[in-house]
Amino acid sequence: MSLHSKVYGSLKWKRSIEYCASKLGISQEEYKKIKAEVLKSPPKVSEKIIEWKENIEAGTAEIKGIAVREPRTAKDIIELLKIDTTKWKLSSYWNKETYSGWMVSAMVTAIKPEPKDVLAEVIANFKPEYQPVGEVFINQKFDRECVAILSTQDLHFGKEDNQWIFHHFKQAVINLVQRAFMSHKLHKIIYVIGGDLLNMDTFSGATTSGTPVDNGQRAQYAYKEAFDALYWSINYLKQFCENLHVVYVPGNHDRLSSYHLAHALSKCFDNEDYSIYFDVEYAERKVVVCGHNFFAFEHGDVSKKNTPLVYATEFPMSWGKTKYRTCYTGHFHSKKTTEFVSENEHNGFAIKHLPSLCSTDYWHYHNKFVGSKRQAIMEVHDVEKGKVSEFIYTV
Repeated sequence: MSLHSKVYGSLKWKRSIEYCASKLGISQEEYKKIKAEVLKSPPKVSEKIIEWKENIEAGTAEIKGIAVREPRTAKDIIELLKIDTTKWKLSSYWNKETYSGWMVSAMVTAIKPEPKDVLAEVIANFKPEYQPVGEVFINQKFDRECVAILSTQDLHFGKEDNQWIFHHFKQAVINLVQRAFMSHKLHKIIYVIGGDLLNMDTFSGATTSGTPVDNGQRAQYAYKEAFDALYWSINYLKQFCENLHVVYVPGNHDRLSSYHLAHALSKCFDNEDYSIYFDVEYAERKVVVCGHNFFAFEHGDVSKKNTPLVYATEFPMSWGKTKYRTCYTGHFHSKKTTEFVSENEHNGFAIKHLPSLCSTDYWHYHNKFVGSKRQAIMEVHDVEKGKVSEFIYTV
């Protein structure tokens, strides 16, 4: 991206010249000069289709185009990309604002012609006299500002019998975010990484505390595969929201290795996209506040009955100004919710143990820790009204 493009994009921040120039790594005088040039000659955008890729065997096609304004509905997408709705069905779409306009992408599926059905023709021509029913209008997208939570702890890259974890992880991310995006306006996605991302923390294959574990991969290869998986997921998720907030949480298997990985990952996106924010500080407990929502994150290997009191003590300001408080944990590889309610839900606190996508190794099998569904969950919260949806992907 050119410097002029970055300056043009910085106008959306609505921040001071000093702040913008510092973020872009240029002097204030140079920023003022380029800003004046951009405002004097704004980019001229013409709507057009720039790419059409058709997969004949799969019966699908990918279309890309440029729009002057942001298309917000499926109807806008169909009109912009000139999709023939008699031949193609719109499956999914996403937009991203660039210096040259709105980059619009869509996936369409070919409509198969239906065989002629004599019975259907008879039924269609049968018109009894019934009381008419008014047309039902269904909103295609929930238009309130929402925040999505995606916590993928306990992936255990390198674990025995877990060689397909990258594939399952990728399918889960695609499935969950597309379903959430089709029905909600995602202002922000909070993406939680870490929490036993790797199965081991040493070259000898042991955990941080030195406990031997069942591994099916060397530490260096597990690290590389985990890094590639998270790098892909961040680039994919950022297309579906205005802001992507990546939160690192340490686990009990890989405290040092996962911290190194998260820190290195954050540097890959420096000065590239200011809509991505990384919180890779090493801390056992993290909190993010969005409107009336208090989102807490930890691994869950240290379970205490006083967990609500700990968060109320450590984050008193955030606790006091919010109504809906939820703590997301992992560690147990199974789904469970514990609620602490005093008078009503506004004064309560919920701890949610999230399931895992990873497989069962021999240690878990031997100790009878079996039966949990391999799942990933994405929750969607209204910034003012709390949780509105939950999407589940099962392996």
